[in-house]
Amino acid sequence: MRVERLKKLHRLSGLVLATFFFFHVINHLCAWWGADAHIRVMKMFRTVYRFPPVEILLLSSALVQVISGPILVWKKGFQKNVYDILQVLSGLYLSFFLFYHIRAVMLGRFVGNIETDFHFAAWGVKNSPADQFFIPYYSLSVLCVFIHVACVHRQKVMALNQPKIGLDSSHPLAGRHAVVIMITGVVITTLIITSFIRA
Repeated sequence: MRVERLKKLHRLSGLVLATFFFFHVINHLCAWWGADAHIRVMKMFRTVYRFPPVEILLLSSALVQVISGPILVWKKGFQKNVYDILQVLSGLYLSFFLFYHIRAVMLGRFVGNIETDFHFAAWGVKNSPADQFFIPYYSLSVLCVFIHVACVHRQKVMALNQPKIGLDSSHPLAGRHAVVIMITGVVITTLIITSFIRA
C-alpha cells in the first residue's frame, strides 16, 4: 500500500477512535462520583458502541492503528523536531496499548465471561503490587492520546498557515495549542487515575 493511502487510512481510523475516546474519557471521569455513576454512564454509552456495526468499526479502526502506526514510523523514521519525536513515541505506545488492552477486554468478555466494567478496569490500580504496573500503564495510555492529538493538531495549524510563515518556519500559535492540549491531558489523566483509586 502506498504511504499516502496508508496515512489517509491511519488518519480516518484515528478520527473514529478519537470520537470513541472522547466519550470513554467522559465515562471514566464519572468515576469521580463513584463506581455506580461510572457503570450507569458506561451502560448508556454501550448501547451505541456495543451495537455490532459500531463495535466492528471501532475494532477495525483499532487494528488499522496498531498495524499502520509502526509501518508509518518505519517508513518515515524519527525526525529532529521534538513534536515529531513525541508524536512517534506516543503513537508507538498507543499501538502497544491498544493491542494488549483490547486483547485483555475481549478475553475477559468472551473467554472468562467477566463483566468488563469499572471493577475490571479499576482492579489493577486499586491493588498492590499490580498497581505498580497498571497505574503507569493506564496513565501513559491517556496521556499519549493527548500528546498524539497535540502533535497532529500542531501540524494542521502549521499547514493552514504555511503560505504566511513559509516552509521552514514555525507558527507560535501551533506550539501554544499543542502545549495546552498536553497540559489538559496531564490534568485529565490525573483526575481519571485518582478517581479510580478513590472510588
